[in-house]
Amino acid sequence: MNNKVFLKLLIITITLAFIDIILFSPGIYGLSFQIQPVFFCIMILINILVILGEILFLGFSNTAKYGYDLDKLKDVNDYKQALESCYSKKSPFEKEISQAILQIVSIDKKNKVLNEILQQNNKEHFTALTDLGVQATSFLVNNVRKILNRIAIYDADMGENLSEEHKKYIQKLIVSNENILTEFNKLLTEVSQLDDTTTDDTLSNVLSDMTNSLKTLRGDEI
Repeated sequence: MNNKVFLKLLIITITLAFIDIILFSPGIYGLSFQIQPVFFCIMILINILVILGEILFLGFSNTAKYGYDLDKLKDVNDYKQALESCYSKKSPFEKEISQAILQIVSIDKKNKVLNEILQQNNKEHFTALTDLGVQATSFLVNNVRKILNRIAIYDADMGENLSEEHKKYIQKLIVSNENILTEFNKLLTEVSQLDDTTTDDTLSNVLSDMTNSLKTLRGDEI
């Protein structure tokens, strides 16, 4: 089970136990069925529900198993946290997970830089450029989703050959992400040089190059 999830469950359990000690200890509050039957029953019910909830969570929750639930991941930060929950020096994918974390942080920063450049130069109307940033982020996030899926199905007992196959698959996705980041850097360089005198042809070339790169990379998707 993921350490962060375990810590949260431990805190909930300890907190409930502490409350129980205060309420039920004769020397403190001294809660009993004879004196306060309704409150007593409510507290017993809360204890049962918390314990039952933890059992169900541990048994059926993807978050408990992997530290994340793919169906609940929405933005770049969610995917970053999911990757971080997988990171361990004991993991055979330690290096790849670390790279993927850096990549998803990088694409987020580059998107923000792109928007800042456009705003500073009064080019908010260049929606095609911001759309490309969204597409590039979506492409990279989709690859991270595939990485998380592959990590989730990994089993240390599956044998060396299958483990190596998983590793190569993830590495291919990492390379694909690196390619899109390289193309994004080129886009940022070109956009930073745009000014009010820039011709439509120059802007069209910038958009065309990035769009073609995305199409090419999508064609290589796994």
